[in-house]
Formats: sequence, structure tokens, C-alpha cells
Amino acid sequence: MSTWSLDTVYSSDEAFEKDVQEVKGLLVRPERIKETVLQVQEAGKVLKQLESYVECLIAQNPSDQNAHKKNGAISELLANYEGALFALGNRLAKMEESDFKGLIGDLKDISFYLEEMREWAGKKSSTEQEELINALSADGYHSFWSLYQTFTGKIKVGKEGLSIGQAYNALSDANREKRLLAFHEWEEAWKEASDFLAQVLNHIGGFRLKVYAARGWDDILSEPLFLNRMQPATMDAMWGAIEEAKPAFLRYLQKKAQILGVEKLSWVDVEAPISEMDEVSWEQACETILEQFGKFHPRKAAFAKRALENMWVEAEDRPGKAAGGFCVSLPKSRESRIFMTYKGTPINVATLAHELGHAYHNTCVEHLPFFHQQAQMNVAETASTFGEMVVIDQAIQGAKNDKERLQLLDDKLQRSVTYFMNLHARLLFEKAFYAERKEGFVSVKRLCALMVSSQKEAYCDALADWDPYFWASKMHFYYTHFPFYNFPYTFGYLMSTGLYAHAKEEGFGEKFDAFLEDTAQMQVEELAQKHLGVDLTKPDFWRDSLSILVQDIETFISLPGF
Repeated sequence: MSTWSLDTVYSSDEAFEKDVQEVKGLLVRPERIKETVLQVQEAGKVLKQLESYVECLIAQNPSDQNAHKKNGAISELLANYEGALFALGNRLAKMEESDFKGLIGDLKDISFYLEEMREWAGKKSSTEQEELINALSADGYHSFWSLYQTFTGKIKVGKEGLSIGQAYNALSDANREKRLLAFHEWEEAWKEASDFLAQVLNHIGGFRLKVYAARGWDDILSEPLFLNRMQPATMDAMWGAIEEAKPAFLRYLQKKAQILGVEKLSWVDVEAPISEMDEVSWEQACETILEQFGKFHPRKAAFAKRALENMWVEAEDRPGKAAGGFCVSLPKSRESRIFMTYKGTPINVATLAHELGHAYHNTCVEHLPFFHQQAQMNVAETASTFGEMVVIDQAIQGAKNDKERLQLLDDKLQRSVTYFMNLHARLLFEKAFYAERKEGFVSVKRLCALMVSSQKEAYCDALADWDPYFWASKMHFYYTHFPFYNFPYTFGYLMSTGLYAHAKEEGFGEKFDAFLEDTAQMQVEELAQKHLGVDLTKPDFWRDSLSILVQDIETFISLPGF
């Protein structure tokens, strides 16, 4: 089983501290604005290296007190860096137009980022208020994310005392009785933790709303849309097309229920396999991913091989790890690290392909200035979901018989349901939560009610039961560095589906690389127009992408059950 190497990132605490001091030195502002820009950019690059390293330390052992001490230092640096970014943006906003044009003429390779920074500064409050917000965020706002990680890392699930990462894998066990029992134990663990986590979530929401009020922002989605470089019309067109397609996904859920011999699927049936599948060894998973990547883009396959061989992936199934999976970039050393818990399921194989997609994205932009490596979440998820789609579709095409094809199609379609229904429920919940948080503290009972109501709406009331404590178990709600950590996944999935439609074209690999290289240098609407020739603010592209998945549903329904 793969475990990562972090010693190659920082060989000692002294090496780590050296970079901390370098960032502090770079954040001392020189007089000339051009030098300020370049210093802040370099500070961001080194700080990202430090932040990624600490995130890895905490994920591999949430009880590591030395890691949390380092995280405290990084949180303070992040606040200082964000303050420096704001101060820089403020200086840019106050520049005469002719002077600003002269500056971006000198710094053409980061002109888009500087223009965006100038616009963003104009949307915020006064310099004094923003500096105070940043100063309070380190030990206030952002500390809640660290608190969530530490607290949930100590949660034990069931009689076996499973970590939440291990328990989560049990929720997709092929044996229905086992996964229903696992779900009961899972729910009990989160119910027990709910009073504390409700406090954390309310404080995160309260802080965010106070900041928005200080800035005069009324729409809770203003910040996430701006950060995702995305127009409201694009969001509306995407969800509108998904709503049109939901009846097809309900037919899929009904067919899956028939196969499992139940009237309606349980919450934990949706992401479970329809039958026992052979366990996929770690070695088999790696071989499959390398083979399928190689069929469409040899460069990506070679990269994935290097990442696996160079110990960039932590996948060991052991107690005490954090839940979930992620990929972080290490821009200073031009590397990435991937975290997950591998237990031999098809979902695990897809997760590995997904995270390797993120890592490949990192390598496609590593030669660019750091400011233009900052792809936002929606397009970052395009690269990763494309990776998993390549692996899944090639496996479906190579299925040995109808039974295997049905199993693999189910694995793909359950993932679609996650992006179109589960993620939709998260979006609906957050919108409802923030609306109520404006009026005061939202109780555990009310959080559960909002969660169930959102799930019922998103899934068109198609399931037999719901997960009322999903608001507690889903770490995305507690991640303070990026608000509304939900709809960008759906965007990325549908965008990657549209890209995948072109995957068989000659020279697509190079076109794909060019698309990834541009992801942090323009708005998503411009990106799609340039590389795909489509208008994201209209429903056509989204409908076309969804039609590919609807065809998979028709194939799934037409195949005989077991």
C-alpha cells in the first residue's frame, strides 16, 4: 500500500522555519508597487508550499500537536498574506488608469490577476476594516476549520472504533445489511458530536455574515461566484439544465432499487455497488489508471507513474487518519501530494484517478507565475473529474459481459447523482442555513430539518430515508478558505463531460493541456468560448453534456438485472 514521503518537502523543522521567515521577509512592503507585486507573489508561492505541507501533516495524524503548532504559525502568515493582497489590491484600485496600464504593461504575464485583484479590492470595505478582519481571522474564523479537523479526527465510529475515514468506506459495502448497520453507527457518532459541531458551524456562518455586512454584500453567493470567476447566468443555466434532466436520473434510481429488491433506495444505497465486486488491489488500481490515461494522453500517464513511484500518494487504510481525499500543490518544489484511504472499492479507484487529475493540473501550470497558477475550484474540479471519467468509461467499454457493464455503469451514474443531487442538496442547505443564521443561532434540530428538506428537494423525494446529520459529517461546510464548497464540483463534472466528448479527436491531449494552462488566466465563460467554442450562460452546452449521461442511463435501464 502506498504511503507518501513528506521528508522530501521539508527535511527538518529548521527547513520549515526557514521558509516561514522567508515569507515574513517578503511581506515587508517596498515603496515601488512593481517590487511589491513580485514580492507578494513570491510570498504566496512559498506560503502555499508551507500550507500544503501542514495540511498533509494534520491529515495523516489529526492528533499531531507539533503539526497544529505549525498550523498556528501558518494561519497567522495566511492572515498577513491576505492583508498584503488586500493592501496591494487597494493600491492598485487607487492608481490612475494610465499608471495602472503602465504597470500591467510591465507585468504582462500576470496582468489578468492584477486586474482581478483591483476589481476585488473595489468590492471590499475600508482598508482599516479589512486589516482588522484579516487580523481576527487567524485565531477566529479560520481556526474553526482547524478545530473541526482536530475534533472529527478523534471521533470513533461503532463498536470497532473506526476512524471516520474507515467508517465512510463501510457505508458503500456491497452487503446491504452491513452498510445499513454502518450508516446507523455513523449517524449515532455524528449525533453525539452534533451539539459541538453546531456551535462551530454557527460561528463560521456568523463571522462570514458580519464580514459581508461590513462590505455591504447582500447576496450570499456574490463571493463564491466571483472567486469562481463565474457569472450568475452560468450558474442558472447549469442548474436549469440539470433540473430538466433529473427525471432521467430518477429512472436510474428506480431501476437500481429494482435490482436491489427494494421499493425505494436508502440514502446509503445510492453510492453502494449493486452487487459484490472483486476487490481491486492497490497495484491493480494503479495499473488500470496508468493504462487508461495512456490511451488518451501518454504525457498524463507518464506523470501519474512518476507521482506514484515518487511517493506522492498517502493511501494506507489505517486508524487515526482524517476523512476524505485531497490533492495539494507544492509550487516551490513543483510537486503535489495526494491523500486518501484506499480499501479496494471502485469508488477508491475513481478517487485516486480524480486526485491524480488535480496533480496533473498542477504540473500543467507549474511553469507559470504563481498568480497564474491559481485556478479556482470549479475549473480545478474539471481536471480531476476528467481523470476519473477516463478511467470509468474505458472500463465500461472493456466490460467482459452485461453483468460487469451494469455494475460499472452503476458506478458511473451514482457519481452523477452525487454531482447533480447530493451537491444540489448541499447548495440548498447552505442557502437556507445562511438565511436563518441572519436571524440568530440555528439549533441542531433546525440544522437537521434544513438538511432533510434540502435533500428531499434535491433528490425529488425519491429515497426512503435521509441523512439529517450530513451537515455535521461533511467537512466542506467547515472549510473557511472557500465559501460554498459545493456547486463548483457540479460545474467541473459537467465541464469535464463536455471536454471528454472531444477526447477521441486527434491531438486532444495537447488541447487539454492548453485548456488547463489557461484556467487561472480568464473567466470561465471566456475559457469555454476559447477552447470549446461554447456559451456557458446558455443551457445548450449543459444540455449536451447531460445528454451523454442520459444515454448511459438508457443503456443501464436496457440491460438485464441479476
